This record gives sequence, structure tokens and C-alpha cells, in this order.
Amino acid sequence: MTTSAAPASAATSPGTLRRAADAPVEPLLSALKVRKSYGGVEVLKGISLAVNPGQVMCLLGPSGSGKSTFLRCINHLERIDGGRISVNGELVGYAQRRDRIFEMNPREVARQRRGIGMVFQRFNLFPHMTALENITAAPIGVRRISKQKAKERGLELLDRVGLANLAQSYPAQLSGGQQQRVAIARALAMDPKLLLFDEPTSALDPELVGDVLDVMRTLAADGMTMVVVTHEIGFARGAADVVVFMDGGVVVETGPPAVVLDNPQSARTKAFLDSVM
Repeated sequence: MTTSAAPASAATSPGTLRRAADAPVEPLLSALKVRKSYGGVEVLKGISLAVNPGQVMCLLGPSGSGKSTFLRCINHLERIDGGRISVNGELVGYAQRRDRIFEMNPREVARQRRGIGMVFQRFNLFPHMTALENITAAPIGVRRISKQKAKERGLELLDRVGLANLAQSYPAQLSGGQQQRVAIARALAMDPKLLLFDEPTSALDPELVGDVLDVMRTLAADGMTMVVVTHEIGFARGAADVVVFMDGGVVVETGPPAVVLDNPQSARTKAFLDSVM
């Protein structure tokens, strides 16, 4: 783990200016020279990125470029080998005393994760629980919220994702898109400061993708800070403040959607976009 360097500065975009008129602001998420290897293969080679409060950052790139690994490092599902990641000014997964950095104990890591929601490719809902029970389980068990308050909040979130009439349905009774929207509501139930999405539509049939993206667009418009790994170029164009193109474990290009998507400066970015658009 490295112990010195200044935080990376977050990219500025029209969306950022709309949401944070009183700039400058401190980044909510700051990643500095993050490195990660599996065996002898380095999959993250010094990633430095920052996201301001209320920003949406979309990570694009070919499979194996390190996008999902980086996302998992943000909430310490993967240990980093070098650099540092902080959320809301606090190192993620590690603590620093003087010049020494050490890994937090599992209880402290779990505490941090309460403020970092994550939505996976697969919905990971408990099959024996209803949609509402999937949403209320963590607030009741982890945050010690009363069952009544958790239920009220759960119903409110189901309504927010367009599933108010399916509170008592089990995952097997829901479509893939509906299950993913329940998963989003479940993540929101912990009131996270930062929401991570790891290709949330990649496991869905094409006709189900739109409803999930609509929910995500609404969250973006409401000012939720989000980091989204996606191949949905239309979503990135319309909802992102910052688009990042990764390849080979490095950030190749970053900037507003109008620049990265419509006028890429890197030949690698252009080749990727030509292959997916």
C-alpha cells in the first residue's frame, strides 16, 4: 500500500455544474494509483479517478479491461495491492496511523459497506424471501431499524422502482428486469452515499433492459452518486457526467460523454466504440 500522494481531481462536466453549483467540492470517491494483480497478472495498473457528489461515472471497455475488478475494489470485495481508495474522505478497507496503513477488521469493513451500495450482474436475491423481505432484511438485521419502519421504507422503494404491486412476490415469480429493480431497491434501502452498478443489464433479455435503465436514469436525475460499468452507450451518453474508457488495466481516456463518445482522442477508444455502436 502506498501512503503518499494527493487525491485525483474529479472531472468537470455540465452535469456536475448542475448538481454542484457551489463548486469546488471534495470528491465523494477518490482512487489514487490503484493496482491489483491475480497471481502474476496485473489487472489494474495504477488507476486514478475521482467522482464528485451527485456525479454519474460510466466505465466502458472490452471484457477483461479491469472495469469490474476496479468496481469490486471500491467496496473492498477485492483487496488492492497498491494505491488507495477513499469514499467520503475515509480510506476503504484500510486505516492509517502515522505512516502505517493496515487492513481493517471485517466488522469495520462491513460498516463501510453500508454506505456503498452495489448492484451486480446477477440479482442475488434470496429465493425464499418476497421482494419486500429481500429489501428489508439488511436494514432490520444490520442497521437495527424497526420492522415497521423498514417495511414502510421498503414499500416506498418498491414504488420508486415501479414494483409497488409486487411486494409479496418471490423472485421466481418475477422477470429478470423486475428482479434487478428489486436488487436496486435493496441497495437503496441502506441509504448509501455511493451506488455501484456492475453491468446491471448484461444478464437481461433485451426487452427488459429499458425498465432497469429508466430507474437508473431517475436515480441519476435525483442526484445519486453512481459508478456504472456498462456497455449501454445510450445510457452513458444521456446519464453520465463522466465517461471513462479502460483497456488493459489502465484508463485510456476520460471526459464528458460528448467528448469521449463523439470525439474520442484515442485510437483504442474509437475502435471499441466502432465495435459496439
